[in-house]
Amino acid sequence: MKNAKSYEKKIKKLLGSLSRKRGGEYEPTDAIHTLILSVLQADASVKLADKAMVALEKEFVDFNELRASPTKDVFETIGKDYPSGHEKSEMIVVALNGIFLRVNCLATDYMAKMTKRDLRRHLLELGLNPYTAACVTLLSFDGHAVPVDETLIECLEMDGYIYPGSDINDAQGFLERIISQKNAPAVHALFRQYVDKAAKALARKHKADAARKKAEQLAAQAAAEAAKAKVEAKAKAKAKAKAKSKKKAGKSAGRKKPAGSVAAKRKKVTKKRAGKVPRASKKKKKPAAGKRKPVVRKKTTRKKRR
Repeated sequence: MKNAKSYEKKIKKLLGSLSRKRGGEYEPTDAIHTLILSVLQADASVKLADKAMVALEKEFVDFNELRASPTKDVFETIGKDYPSGHEKSEMIVVALNGIFLRVNCLATDYMAKMTKRDLRRHLLELGLNPYTAACVTLLSFDGHAVPVDETLIECLEMDGYIYPGSDINDAQGFLERIISQKNAPAVHALFRQYVDKAAKALARKHKADAARKKAEQLAAQAAAEAAKAKVEAKAKAKAKAKAKSKKKAGKSAGRKKPAGSVAAKRKKVTKKRAGKVPRASKKKKKPAAGKRKPVVRKKTTRKKRR
């Protein structure tokens, strides 16, 4: 992450302020229970996730029945208005069935034999998201992990605690480098409280972002329409000028010169003489030297006076 040292100081300051308002911490639970609860917690409040978990435990006899149930039934149980409810319901069913197909029961003992890196990779391969994989690793197998979801990233970015535009992998790697393993469970609990507290501010930010995005889209649409109208007007003017020029040329070509005009006669004579050899012109005889041609004067008559 860019400017990691600067953001490290800010994160430690945030955790220090949160620790003074600390509530209860998460207690280690069964891995299957942690898995299901973590799926529900991602990008949702702790209160909402706990409520959905209670509904699942009340509706289904055990987790094995939950595994064998259709996704639709799980979705209806947690509530159709639950954030990303359909995707989370499918994730739970797919992950539980993945474990069952491996060991023919819903047991996670085989995971304890894996290294922590292989364990997280295996949890991701089961179809779980990074947040749930980190929660199971941290809370059920005492591995070093800091669960991070999109909501936590948005809250930290909104308050200036991480570099803008950081994704889950960047933020998770950054937090795991500056938070020790022994403090990770308490930090996880503090982060969930922090997200719940920042929910209203985040909702206002989402609303403002949506309004700004809509305004930008409308402005872009208006600009596109204006550009289109300008192109169409230019094309229309060009077509009109072309039609006018063509009409003018047609009128000019349609005009005929008078049949008896001098130009027509000259043209006719030129065509007649085309291809003929011109006759040798006769030279006029010049008068001999010293002799002048006699000038013939016309006789004039005068009217007699009366």
